[in-house]
Amino acid sequence: MSQTIAVYNQKAEQFVDQYDSVTFESVHKSWQEYWPQSGYKILDIGAGSGRDSRWFVNQGCSVVAVEPCENLRQLGQTNSPSSIQWVGDNLPNLIHVEALSRQFDLILLSAVWMHIPVGLRLTSLKALVKLLNTQGKIIVTLRHGDFDDGRKGYDVSMKEIENLARQVGLMICHQSGSDDVLQRNSVIWETVVLRQQN
Repeated sequence: MSQTIAVYNQKAEQFVDQYDSVTFESVHKSWQEYWPQSGYKILDIGAGSGRDSRWFVNQGCSVVAVEPCENLRQLGQTNSPSSIQWVGDNLPNLIHVEALSRQFDLILLSAVWMHIPVGLRLTSLKALVKLLNTQGKIIVTLRHGDFDDGRKGYDVSMKEIENLARQVGLMICHQSGSDDVLQRNSVIWETVVLRQQN
């Protein structure tokens, strides 16, 4: 993932402008029925510009924003309320987040999963499950479409994530598809909501 992180760091301001050009509501409307309520504890993994974390705070949630790219994290933190706790960490292990000894009602991985090598995805889900409250949900967006800017992406599929989820005691409770809100014709998205089986 170091190659991808390097691209995000080099073009951090450009990515911030791109991400902040669209709203949380437009990007995430496909799972609206699972949007958090006031008081929820949120873990935003791959928080980027902080757009989604800021929205969560405005709904009355407490937020830990995880961003492995230093330049993106600094920009996101500068543009966000101080109530958001920013952490430099990354999958598959989330060592620094785990050290916080917190559990979350909602964990969001927006535009993250395709960057995780296939061989590290099961370990990643295991780390997420440890951070999830009993009734909590994990939201994962799946990007279909190649990159042309040096970032590395790996194939994703609903079948794969369903199989991995089953291995760690999770199940799919919602799935949907959507076009790219940034109007990139070569990109489409799927969203999956996961919860614990019991």
